[in-house]
Amino acid sequence: MRSYLKNFISSFNYVSILYVFLWSFCIASRFASLGNPLIDVDEGFYLFVGGQILKGAVPFVDIWDRKPIGLFLLYSFFHLFGPYRILAYQIGATLCVGFTSMIVMKMAMAISSPFGAFLAALLYISCLNIAGGEGGQSPVFYNLLVAFSMYLIFKNVVEKKGRQPDIQKTAYAVMLIMGISIQIKYTTLFEGIFSGLFLLFALYQKTKSIRVLSLQAVIWICIACLPTIGVAVVYMMAGHGQEWWFANIASIFHRGQRNHALVRHQAAKMLEFTLPLLVSIPFRRIFCLGMTKQQKLCGRFFDLWTFSALSGVAVFGSWYTHYALPLFTPLTIVSAAYWNRSAGKIWMLLLLGYMTFKGQTTIIKHQNSRGNKIVFQNILSSMSKNKGCLFIYSGSPIFYDFANFCKMTTHPFPGHFHEYIERNSTGMDPLIETQHILSQKPMYILSREPAIEGENMQVRQLLYQSLSSYYYPAYRVALKDNSIVVYKLTGSPK
Repeated sequence: MRSYLKNFISSFNYVSILYVFLWSFCIASRFASLGNPLIDVDEGFYLFVGGQILKGAVPFVDIWDRKPIGLFLLYSFFHLFGPYRILAYQIGATLCVGFTSMIVMKMAMAISSPFGAFLAALLYISCLNIAGGEGGQSPVFYNLLVAFSMYLIFKNVVEKKGRQPDIQKTAYAVMLIMGISIQIKYTTLFEGIFSGLFLLFALYQKTKSIRVLSLQAVIWICIACLPTIGVAVVYMMAGHGQEWWFANIASIFHRGQRNHALVRHQAAKMLEFTLPLLVSIPFRRIFCLGMTKQQKLCGRFFDLWTFSALSGVAVFGSWYTHYALPLFTPLTIVSAAYWNRSAGKIWMLLLLGYMTFKGQTTIIKHQNSRGNKIVFQNILSSMSKNKGCLFIYSGSPIFYDFANFCKMTTHPFPGHFHEYIERNSTGMDPLIETQHILSQKPMYILSREPAIEGENMQVRQLLYQSLSSYYYPAYRVALKDNSIVVYKLTGSPK
């Protein structure tokens, strides 16, 4: 027995022990959010739509949004867990974060020691929390697919300098994975383009043949586009091709411009938590850090990946802080180089400590300003005595998934009503649609007060006219910066 135990313990090497600590840190850092239905309105909407798909609803037709269908299908899977669906998607997100951090660590070991790579992986986990990634935002899931694609390129092309067949096989796998990730969020297109160009360059170095390069480029593009084309064809065959095209492609170009002051504020916040990682690129290049030729080559690959991720953020803008989430995968990998110098070790430990602390305080801040499990249950209870239709003007769509949802509109996402920038981009006039919903006299109307910056005040004024005439505030919960109010139809049972 003693010898068996000794052999079992000795089978775990140093890196394996670090992976155990990595997973423990991942679970601990996200534990405070576990089970909270009000982490973010986006996640509540994804879960709600996932449930409606299981009931036969068709995205972009019965329920409108511009996110690709893969994201909603993913949440449909989580919805299969019934009363445990909140925990299911959050545990699924935690698993994705854990596996992504393992990939971060594996790649970071190419430019740092195992412990430096371990700290870089811890940084990845911590950084997600400060940018709204403590739950199930789409990058939490697709970062794993992107990271795995980059890992395949890194192992088979950058490190091993594979032969032509190896490069082609790697490209086929990478393009398929990237194509799937695009159907979770279209912003992965930029990292997909980088992957293709990098692989084409590697292939040209091996073959020096433009003919081979052109043929393979066409094949790779077809593979990458296959998931998206497949979805489009299905919608076209069902007679909904136009709806798919407008929701997935055209609508984004009709979106308005955010207030410049708000954009600058969001950009400053994103810069605040990415700059300490970004400076690791010039830090590594200036000090060289005693790197071998192979390590420098790996570092250049990570740098190029970082810039491709940055280009996606630059094109889509700093709308929300969670748009920075895709940056943390390559940025934390390149930050592992800090560990190669004494001063860098101190900076990396301080950075990890700060990001961990900041991440946990951000989670608490979000719970104070958005709500938690108790707030969620209290609001549901206020609507449970008398069943009736609910209209969420401003608030989390997760209440649609647990309360009585009546299909009063094909646009149930609240932001499409109250956000001014969305007034011309969703295929419906928010004023007319709000009037249409109010004419149906929903028993409950949920709204956040006061109005947020960038809100369509014409729609709110129309709503208040109806609220003052036909509704009374049945329940109100005060949060840090706002209140959630449940209005009930006057004359309905109390």
